[in-house]
Amino acid sequence: MNQKIIQISFFVALMFLFEACSKDLEVENKNDPDRETALSDPLDVRTIGISGFYNWFMANNSSISPRIAMWVMADQGTCSWANSGMYHLSSEPRVTFNNSVTYTYANIFETYYGDLYANLMMMNSVLEKLHEGMIIINDEGQDDTEMIRAASYFIQGLSLGYLGLVYDKAFIMKEYTDFNTVTPSPYLDVIEAAIVSLDSVVKICNKPGVSFILPVNYINGSEYSNDELEELANSFATRFLVYAPRNKAENDQIDWNRVLTYANDGLTKDLAPYMDGSNWNSWFRHYTVRPGWARIDCRIINLMDPNYPWRFPDNGQNPQQADPDDKRFDIDFVYSAQNNMKPERGYYHYSNYEYVRYPLSISTNTGESPDYLVAENDLFRAEALTNLGDIAGAVQLINEGTRVTRGDLVPLNENISREELLEAIYYERDIELIQTGFGIAFFDMRRRDMLQYGTMLHFPIPGKDLMAMELPEYTFGGEANADGINTSNGGWFPEK
Repeated sequence: MNQKIIQISFFVALMFLFEACSKDLEVENKNDPDRETALSDPLDVRTIGISGFYNWFMANNSSISPRIAMWVMADQGTCSWANSGMYHLSSEPRVTFNNSVTYTYANIFETYYGDLYANLMMMNSVLEKLHEGMIIINDEGQDDTEMIRAASYFIQGLSLGYLGLVYDKAFIMKEYTDFNTVTPSPYLDVIEAAIVSLDSVVKICNKPGVSFILPVNYINGSEYSNDELEELANSFATRFLVYAPRNKAENDQIDWNRVLTYANDGLTKDLAPYMDGSNWNSWFRHYTVRPGWARIDCRIINLMDPNYPWRFPDNGQNPQQADPDDKRFDIDFVYSAQNNMKPERGYYHYSNYEYVRYPLSISTNTGESPDYLVAENDLFRAEALTNLGDIAGAVQLINEGTRVTRGDLVPLNENISREELLEAIYYERDIELIQTGFGIAFFDMRRRDMLQYGTMLHFPIPGKDLMAMELPEYTFGGEANADGINTSNGGWFPEK
């Protein structure tokens, strides 16, 4: 990603954020260029459209986002440090989320919300220019209009989709949305709006005569054709449909035929942008693989070896090392006898296992950073087949997948029960997809009523934004608020 793209992206984001605010505050900004001037050059519009995936990826992999906190809230990772809200939100018993503007780590949760909306508004503005007839010809004389249209709808869909996954409600903002009349919509409506945008990507990529290759710096290190962008759009639609439910009751209402249709047309190669240690970095990966910083929770090790304790001993003494049959344990995990986390914050934060499947160097941060594996899409297909009654088809998918190819586990039998098959699918998702997509463990535990009792099921609109819009402050989390709607009233502990 060249520096020009980054600078233009941030400039335009700030400009449109000011534009939105100025309507409410009735402030005239005489120094900044107006929207028409900033978006008058088709090559600048192309540059802004190409920046969308980078901006989305960096927001989703930032340490100034809910992502790391959600990782430990799902008890896939564990850490007692306070950075990124980890200690506060993974403390036991779970506490109420502090959604006030005075909260020490408020910027972590405000920044992600703002980043998604800034990127969304940029894509909306690009789409408006294209709707108004702008034609984009690149430096080589090729018509990139439909490529930029598809890329902009793609990021519109991703931005709305993650707003719908992470927050209880959000503003559905698309091209030509009136800032003065839009109001927050429930998360399921936001998810549906995201899927409409992704369907637009599919439609464009299938238009007669449309053929393009996205530049290699769009998804760093890989060129994507219109067919492959279509596959990505289908897979993200799948991800949003499956991970949207906040509890088991909503999960039981998933339209699995719809899920299967999207997943069958999903990605055929891993989405894994290359981190160059300069412009492209995964700070989530940096902090979750940093030696002595974060570990894999005992819950995960216990899934692999039921003889291993599911919770670190309260006396702080290291348990005997695990010895699972799953061969991934030997290649993806490393044992460390030392724990440098603070014991006064609870031994339940301790763990002897680090995850090393994706060891980005702390000094250079170079290498691929997988976000969406083919394995995840296959697990969606298998779960859909299971819920539609095709046990044999689902078993075949699982036996041809990572359970056997990487785990070297015994293949599943076709006579397996539906419940046992689903447990095998959930197991694969917990073990195979560690440190890939944003919030996977959290979303997967949430829809099964497995998040610890008192864990909030989604974030509220950040307090700073509520204050700016003169909306009442609200929040979730804490055992006293455990209603199964906004705050978990379930849990994964064996005795519960």
